[in-house]
Amino acid sequence: MSKVESIVESVSSLNVSVNAVINVLLIVILAVCAWQGYKKGIIMGIIEVLVIILSLYGAQLLSDTYSYEVIPVLKPFVSGYMEAQVETNTYEAFGYTADETTGNYNVPYSMTDMLNADPSKGEEIAFNTYKELGLYDDMAQNLTDKTMAYVRDNGASLSSAVVTTTCQSITWYGGFLLAFIIIFAILMVIVNIPNLSFKLPYVGIVNDIGGIVIGLFVGALFCSVIVWVFKFAGLLLPEETLRATGLADFFLTRDLLGNYISL
Repeated sequence: MSKVESIVESVSSLNVSVNAVINVLLIVILAVCAWQGYKKGIIMGIIEVLVIILSLYGAQLLSDTYSYEVIPVLKPFVSGYMEAQVETNTYEAFGYTADETTGNYNVPYSMTDMLNADPSKGEEIAFNTYKELGLYDDMAQNLTDKTMAYVRDNGASLSSAVVTTTCQSITWYGGFLLAFIIIFAILMVIVNIPNLSFKLPYVGIVNDIGGIVIGLFVGALFCSVIVWVFKFAGLLLPEETLRATGLADFFLTRDLLGNYISL
């Protein structure tokens, strides 16, 4: 077996292992939540669902309100890297390649002139830039649409629009996830302080089955959150790998969280 074939086989086996780990993780989450739902009963299960919904709503509200205040602090750290990525992708979109020795692009035109000559390349350049950050296709396309809208509405350059959209996304999604975790933890502590176990009288089987169903629903929500986070981690877990994972692909395709929240 050649060295190349050996590397390919190792990568393939690693993907299989990652797929198995992700499947097992999601199955365990669903099983644990179903068991917890069975123990808590239908009423406490409904309360837990309400806690999750309130946490999602509160996280979106807080992120909408405060995330933009962080953008001026973040921009200096993001702008240099993102502008360089846009420039590189612009040259490559127009068919230029880097010099193998120096790594420089011998381009007789400025990036602005090139984009003015063919503005239709802007969307392709923005999409490739976001993909190189490790975003999955739908997330990269979403940010690309926002970038092009920013260019049209503000008369901004593509580089400026990419930097602004990237900063907005980092602060909003990061703020949302952090706020969700904090709000959910606080609310769960509050509802569990009395250590109550509400049960519907004389209908134990309804409590049990209803609790299991609601527990599975709660587990599905948690799985959706995990898979949603993976959409930002394409450099560590490529979309193709996650798509090959049966259960993860199910949640990724339906995107329960992504359909609920919006930047």
